[in-house]
Amino acid sequence: MADGIVRGREAVSSRDCVVAWTCKHAETGSAATAQQTANNRRAGIRNPQTSAASCARDGSSHNHLPALRQVASALALASVVLNVLGSQQKVAFRNASDFDSLWQYPIVSVAFYGHNNLACPFFVVSLTCGVPFTMLPRLLVVRCVVGPMLLAGLCGWVAHPIAAPAREIAPVPRYSATEIDRWLIAEIRTRSEIMQNLEYLSDRIGARLTGSANLEKANKWTAQRMKDYGLENVRLEPWEIPYGWERGKAEMKLVEPNTGRTLLIASRGWSPGTNGRITGDVVLLKARNKAELQAYKGHLKNAVVLLQPPARVAPILDPTAQPKTKDEPKKDAAPPREPQKDTSAESSVGSWFDEHRQPGSAFIRDVLAFLKEEGAACEVSDAGKPHGLLVTTGSWGSDRAAAEQGIARVFMAHEHYALLYRLAARDNEPTRVEVEITNTFIPGPITVYNTIGEVRGREKPEEIVVVGAHLDSWELASGTTDNGTGSCVVLETARVVAKLAREGQRPKRTIRFCLFSGEEQGLWGSRKYVEKYKADLPKHAVALIHDTGTGKVMGFGLQGRKTLLPYLEPQLESLKSLDGWRGLDLGRLGGTDHLPFEAVGVPGFACRQEMDEYRLTHHTQTDTFDKAKEPNLIQGAQVMAVTAVRIANLPELLPRK
Repeated sequence: MADGIVRGREAVSSRDCVVAWTCKHAETGSAATAQQTANNRRAGIRNPQTSAASCARDGSSHNHLPALRQVASALALASVVLNVLGSQQKVAFRNASDFDSLWQYPIVSVAFYGHNNLACPFFVVSLTCGVPFTMLPRLLVVRCVVGPMLLAGLCGWVAHPIAAPAREIAPVPRYSATEIDRWLIAEIRTRSEIMQNLEYLSDRIGARLTGSANLEKANKWTAQRMKDYGLENVRLEPWEIPYGWERGKAEMKLVEPNTGRTLLIASRGWSPGTNGRITGDVVLLKARNKAELQAYKGHLKNAVVLLQPPARVAPILDPTAQPKTKDEPKKDAAPPREPQKDTSAESSVGSWFDEHRQPGSAFIRDVLAFLKEEGAACEVSDAGKPHGLLVTTGSWGSDRAAAEQGIARVFMAHEHYALLYRLAARDNEPTRVEVEITNTFIPGPITVYNTIGEVRGREKPEEIVVVGAHLDSWELASGTTDNGTGSCVVLETARVVAKLAREGQRPKRTIRFCLFSGEEQGLWGSRKYVEKYKADLPKHAVALIHDTGTGKVMGFGLQGRKTLLPYLEPQLESLKSLDGWRGLDLGRLGGTDHLPFEAVGVPGFACRQEMDEYRLTHHTQTDTFDKAKEPNLIQGAQVMAVTAVRIANLPELLPRK
């Protein structure tokens, strides 16, 4: 329902009459606002909400502002004719002229407020116009004849939504595939939000250990970013870990020989502490089977045990520290004698046993149980990195109580490990250290999440292209390059694909953006995804994963899938214009979240990236925001976006053989 509120009085100037007309929703009072507008006008104050920008601040859009102003102006003018000039109020005017000139008098000012919902209009108009005095005798004609006709027309105009003339809207023309490639590449190059997202994730949220409050905060923040970018069906998909873990202090110093040397160590994840400060001998354990272990029985009380010789660590600038073959696993950037990733189920993805010299995982279990029985203080591994860098890795077992009763395990900076090994190798001269380690196990189960959002397909929404990275990290630093970089590349890809859809170029298939958790402990988040969507996996086209730090994307290893080369190579021609892109190969990459997809037959490809200091930042205390390189990450997002959209727009799913 609308109210007409009309007031006339002698204006400040000799010719002006101030009039206010209000149309308001039944639940919204606007008369006071209109009166204030009139008062402001009399005082010579320009109303601050006159502009359309003020409507935007109140949550309105600008689509119908011209039409609303037209309605408001007409209603206000009708109020002048019907109410002020035709009222019985005493109004004084000077310098009267002909009545016909009334319609030529300009509206001096219009102040407009509204939310422009045409089905429920709410606006206020105040205006000032000139009014001739001599035409009062003619008002009866206006009141009795013109007035009802004008009022009826205006009421009908306001009561019904204002509709634009019916016209057929032409469909948005489809861009060619090459035009879409160029649009994606240009949009990322000129409007990238990668670095601002990465800075927030690295510095304001920080390290994101699986099961921690920080990781949950990161899940919620990335979900909100997806919503901000216009993704659909954004959600946190829960799964559980049996128990959590928090790092405490880890301190060790050399006491014999007493050089005052403090030794740099970091606890292995999900390992216990030492139950206080312990001083013990350093022992080099060289057994390679259960029988050889018996030679150490009775000699390991409070011992700090080293299981292998020092690693051979390549100098930072040594070119042999870079990958040599296409088939080399993604994260195995080190030379052959440096600690390699053991991908066995027992040690989990990310552990740093040297496969060339370390006993098998089954024997490792026997060794650790033997050390615990003999009362050893802790087991020490070489971090295998140059210049005092530490590493960490590890995962939960099925039994928290058993884990709490296990033996403490630490990584030691390579230089200090080599020193300790040399000292302990001396004949008949003891080497002793003092050690204290405190870690905390958190009772479970603990709920953790994968962050997921989508851009729905226009033709085949049930078919899925996965674009992913892992959001969790280790907590010696902020987890920037492992894997904040990949996570923010995925967010950037999501941003541009969602914007492309709004431009009328929605992909044929759904592109699903996944930020997995629990990768560092054994690819758990992607494994849980594969379990959850088992029935839908036949309609998954591919899983594309970014997870090797800040280096440029050189290509994708197709995991030996030769049949895919003729399908994909022609689709990725546009990427040849990008610096660093080399193309596809048949190499098999390991160590990240494409593997669970590959294991069930879904093509899963990890980005083959330039290492770009990754072996120095990976799992170390230097994995910080300053290591990120924006041009490389922009290039990576361009590769991911073009590849994902191209595969989403293929006529058919990629073959599985």
